Amino acid sequence: MTLPGAALLSRLRPSPALASAGITGVLLIALIPLAVTSTIGAIITCFSVVLLIALIVLGLDRTGELFIILGACLVPLSRLTPVDALSFITVADAAFAVGFVLLLPYLLRNPLQLPPMFAFGVAGMLTVALFSSLLSDQPISSLFVLARLLVGAFGLSTFIIWWNPDRLRVVLIACAYVVGNVVSVGYALIRNEVSFEGRRIGLSEHPNVLGLCALLAVALVPFIVTQVPRSWRWIPLGLGAVCMYGVWISGSRAALAALIAVAVIYPVLARSVLAGLSLIAAFTAALAFAGRLLGETSSSNALGRLLGSGSASASDQAREDLIRRTLDQFQASPILGNGLADLLAAHVIYLQVAAALGVVGLGFYLLVLWSTVSPLAVLSPPFSLLALPALAYLLVGFVTPLLFDRYIWTVLALGLLAPRLASAAGESPSRLGQSNKVADAPGMSE
Repeated sequence: MTLPGAALLSRLRPSPALASAGITGVLLIALIPLAVTSTIGAIITCFSVVLLIALIVLGLDRTGELFIILGACLVPLSRLTPVDALSFITVADAAFAVGFVLLLPYLLRNPLQLPPMFAFGVAGMLTVALFSSLLSDQPISSLFVLARLLVGAFGLSTFIIWWNPDRLRVVLIACAYVVGNVVSVGYALIRNEVSFEGRRIGLSEHPNVLGLCALLAVALVPFIVTQVPRSWRWIPLGLGAVCMYGVWISGSRAALAALIAVAVIYPVLARSVLAGLSLIAAFTAALAFAGRLLGETSSSNALGRLLGSGSASASDQAREDLIRRTLDQFQASPILGNGLADLLAAHVIYLQVAAALGVVGLGFYLLVLWSTVSPLAVLSPPFSLLALPALAYLLVGFVTPLLFDRYIWTVLALGLLAPRLASAAGESPSRLGQSNKVADAPGMSE
């Protein structure tokens, strides 16, 4: 039975777009006094308006996904912080936090199924880290670093696996990360901000961070290229070229060396004759222009520093001293380590973990890293290519101290999703790949 006037009321009901516009207008009027008083107030106002519009138009789950993808775009821009006093909290952290909070009702309806090797490695590493921290000379500092490791690396990866995005969303995350790096490189070129060594910084907090993020972005491009129509492939290739230039202007020798190594390994992993021929062509062009390239090397670009220009010699000496000191720390407690207080002391992540957590903790950490890179061994393209950034990070880890940062693990987490994506696409991975399988989430498939 229809109540009198119900039909008229249904016709008068505003559309979602009209409702969102009205509520947004009211919100803007209410927040204008806050927006004009400070920069933080303006940021809060804009953020609130965007969030409200997204919630009305997209709904709870879609808005959560949107903010996670936005976080992937913002995470290379590590210099953007909402509050200067809390410099370790970035704008990307805020986007990730909002996204996962909005997705929490969805997450609680679905079981968390971590890849067994990743789960075992993380549990073992955190157990060793807890004991090592409590037994160290600086337990409070060590526990603080442990919390950063738990949130920035393993916590972020766990939430992404729990969300269990399908192939389309994984492609969007990868594209967003590449676009974020392009923005950082563009900012570096437009603003021309440099470090004391003359190296470009972009919107990261250090030239080495710019170089590492650009390296990881370049490593994502092969997967993205396989997921877009042929007529559009010039777009990710062009963005990848910009990111390669970001490696160059960052002056990061480690990122450049790892990029060359991945370029050599990639044709074998991709099982592609075309990729091999492209590599040969690239090296031929490099040889042809070798004189010009060497003539343009300087202390501010990656090749110049790789060849010893600028601060390379002083940097090498400082790293040797740090490695020697870290080796002494490792020898003092080789089994369980000395705690995480000096985790970033050396410029080798494996030596850092060994000194902090001993050989036991290092063994668990290597299991975690292997779980991110193993799709290269057990899957075929295109899904194996999601682990290329993990391979790049494993290589650059021999000369970098960066360990638990969100701009690293946002990308490495995609490699952990590769076995599940391959299974959903009908590919039969090997036994090792099946052990890392993550089940499809109901209602979120392609």
